[in-house]
Amino acid sequence: MTGPASLLTLFAMLALLGGCSSGNEPAAVEQDLEALRSLPYAGAADGSADTPSGVLIHHRDRTWPGWNLVTVQMLARADLLDMDGRVIRSWSMDGGGRWERARLLPDGGIAVIGVDPVQVPWIPDSARYIARYDSGGALLWKKQVNAHHDIVPSNPDRFLALTYRRRQVPAIHAEIDVRDDQIMVLEGDGTVSGEISLLDAIGSRPDVFRLQGTGPNRMGGRPWIDLFHTNSLMLSPDHQRLLLCFRHQDRIAIIDLPRREAVWSWGDGILSGPHDAQWLDNGHILVFDNGLARGWSRVLELDPEPGEIVWEYGDRDRNFFFTLSKGSAQRLPNGNTLIADSDNGRAFEVTPEGETVWEYATPHRVEDGRRAAIVRIRRIQASLSSGSAP
Repeated sequence: MTGPASLLTLFAMLALLGGCSSGNEPAAVEQDLEALRSLPYAGAADGSADTPSGVLIHHRDRTWPGWNLVTVQMLARADLLDMDGRVIRSWSMDGGGRWERARLLPDGGIAVIGVDPVQVPWIPDSARYIARYDSGGALLWKKQVNAHHDIVPSNPDRFLALTYRRRQVPAIHAEIDVRDDQIMVLEGDGTVSGEISLLDAIGSRPDVFRLQGTGPNRMGGRPWIDLFHTNSLMLSPDHQRLLLCFRHQDRIAIIDLPRREAVWSWGDGILSGPHDAQWLDNGHILVFDNGLARGWSRVLELDPEPGEIVWEYGDRDRNFFFTLSKGSAQRLPNGNTLIADSDNGRAFEVTPEGETVWEYATPHRVEDGRRAAIVRIRRIQASLSSGSAP
């Protein structure tokens, strides 16, 4: 649990943030952002019932060849596709539901963050799970746990996954629980062997990560304060640090795992509802910046030492590239960037100059005929024995 001194510091920061705005306009803007943050993630693209699907653009001499792992959220499905959109392998959960992440493993199988079918517009805790499949599509195990958004292989047969627990923190709210996001350690058979509280890791270092206040989410079920809404995690090569992305804090951060504390953060006043932070081989960081407050999305490459943006791809025409939720970005070995325009059910590859050289729209549809949303896309070498996707 967080100690009294840490909670007092946390309360002081949140109180200060709550008192920073003056006049009606800033308050209205913040209310609008809270409303956007509270919206359920889109499961399909609006106005897409008659739009074309499959691979729409493919400049073979300018793309990075490989296979594409595409996670289709509302169908609880992941497809491994070639560059022409043909299905090489597919995984899905019997009975449906949704998948928030499918990650390819070194053995050719996948690890999944999923949600069982529910009859209400919110997700009950009991519906969430982590599952593991083999390379042939067979379900190896499924564990009910409060998992969300991401899972990453750690040691040869160990995983780190994003989970949460509801926690009373009177310094934040006297009555409503706070969602304390956790890093859960799981063995290869699904056994839980450890947890790290992100509220503790971040709350202990207000000099590194200055928390911004978040209002209660009251959309069905028990209200709670989703303070972080952590949505991605990536281990450093030495497994000593963890890079995370926080949608509701408009930040990315690095956690020192042995010390269990935040050691670096960035994005305040720059990012807006971001997703999918990734370390690059050159030491820079790639992040998908959804742009909740702007109304258009972009992908940024950041040099973390000076905190400078060194590359950017974006399109101010929100009809072309704006996803309110989800989104992913991957830097490819040839310098191109693979991007998921998630809410619109499409993905595309751009050159460093921003030219589109490959574009794909999923053919999968939801019940009303609209194109299904995709969560992430990852390009991998065209061999399941070559290792897991980044």
